Amino acid sequence: MFNHIIFIKIVHNNYVYDNFILTEDYLKPSVEVYLIHKTHTVNKVEISADGILVHYFLRELRYGSYYRRGFIEKYFKKYWNGAIVQVILLPVNKEIIDYKWNYRMDYLVRERCELEHTLSWLSTLGGAFSALGDYFVNCAETAGKISLNQLKLAVRLNDPNIVSRCRLYLSLSLIQRRRFKLARSIVYNEYVVAKNSSIVDFRLINMCRGIWCKLKYDYELFKREKCVY
Repeated sequence: MFNHIIFIKIVHNNYVYDNFILTEDYLKPSVEVYLIHKTHTVNKVEISADGILVHYFLRELRYGSYYRRGFIEKYFKKYWNGAIVQVILLPVNKEIIDYKWNYRMDYLVRERCELEHTLSWLSTLGGAFSALGDYFVNCAETAGKISLNQLKLAVRLNDPNIVSRCRLYLSLSLIQRRRFKLARSIVYNEYVVAKNSSIVDFRLINMCRGIWCKLKYDYELFKREKCVY
């Protein structure tokens, strides 16, 4: 039943990192080593090697059909009832620098730094236009455009709190342009999301409440102006 089936177990300090099933046709991950080991008497072989050698060893077994069959025939042909190979990981003499991964991480770090830097000066610029937006409609429109650009960067940063704040900045611009219904919808939705979040950000909640107060105040002023005219 277990002819030429070898179970490979990768171990370090009694911790099992991975299990594999090896046959002449394939090498694939497995969780069945312990089940078969308990119900059948199989031969056990121990091999000590560092992680680098084990990596390339498993790679050859997975992709090299001639290497895989030759390995089984040379070392495990006599074990017709199956075998368990326990590979004990040893510390490597010299660490290998993964240059490709390093270049990738370097790119991601630099990209995030640039995004955060751009987000910072957009926030400063948007705040200035937003302050003037109460008196000049064109400044309110510019502040809204800046908020949309901030929102794009926040989505790229994948930070939900910054995304919510950018939407609230946009709602301020909408209030200044007297688009109260859309602003109300944005502020209400962000408040509900902030309240029901697994990690509650009280600053974001207070920000929603502050903008809600401004919304009510500006709407009251708008209604009075309509009554006057």
